[in-house]
Amino acid sequence: MKFIKKTALFFTLCVFASASTYAQDALSNKEIINLQASKISQDIILAKISSTKCQFDLTAQGLIDLKAGKISDKVVKAMFVASPPTETMTNDDVIKLSDSDVSTTILKEKISKTAHKFEVGSEALIKLKTAKVSDSIVKEMILNPTQGAVSGVVAKTTIPVSPTTPATVPISQVSTIQPPTASKDIIVTRAYEEVKNLKRVGEISASASKMFGKQDKLRIEAIEKLKKEAALKGATHVLIQDENFAPTPTNTVNISGVAYKR
Repeated sequence: MKFIKKTALFFTLCVFASASTYAQDALSNKEIINLQASKISQDIILAKISSTKCQFDLTAQGLIDLKAGKISDKVVKAMFVASPPTETMTNDDVIKLSDSDVSTTILKEKISKTAHKFEVGSEALIKLKTAKVSDSIVKEMILNPTQGAVSGVVAKTTIPVSPTTPATVPISQVSTIQPPTASKDIIVTRAYEEVKNLKRVGEISASASKMFGKQDKLRIEAIEKLKKEAALKGATHVLIQDENFAPTPTNTVNISGVAYKR
């Protein structure tokens, strides 16, 4: 009996030791900032993030600290992928990040990767305006006032196997395989009313270029590419948010938007 008790105690201690080792090994904001301060190249930092267990603080204050540590937007975006936030974001978080000059790119990334519940009534919009939050961020908040938690764990599921389909794929990709959405069936619109009750699946963009190309033909080509990007996400609708034409010898049409599905 004593031997069994001692064995159980030893096993328990091993479990706690393993958990402690994991916590110590998890990459943190402080280590990223230290690597940056030591002039470790961005490529090395990105490789470290992608190959290491991570536990980052990507709250508003955590992002402000990363900004103060001169961490690039590219590295911060990789941190979001490796360790998605678990808190719920509010208007106050947006204002705090905006006041601290955190880039619009990272602010949008924070909104897209974090569960949020924004107030977008008249008084709230006035407060955001007074706090000098950019119009593009406010627009993002209005179009997507609420979003559920983003899971950091990629679940797996099994689907019927075909010669070109793996047996196991991330569940986030199942909608692109079973069943696929044909790009020709995707609705492209500029009217938010047509997508407001649909589920947002992500931002997408596309461009088309050609030497002395005609704008209308390039636009058609860019929209077709945009629809294909949406199809890969299992979307049924695309809300166009921005479109521009660069008239140079190599004429270019750029279109960006948000993909939604029923």
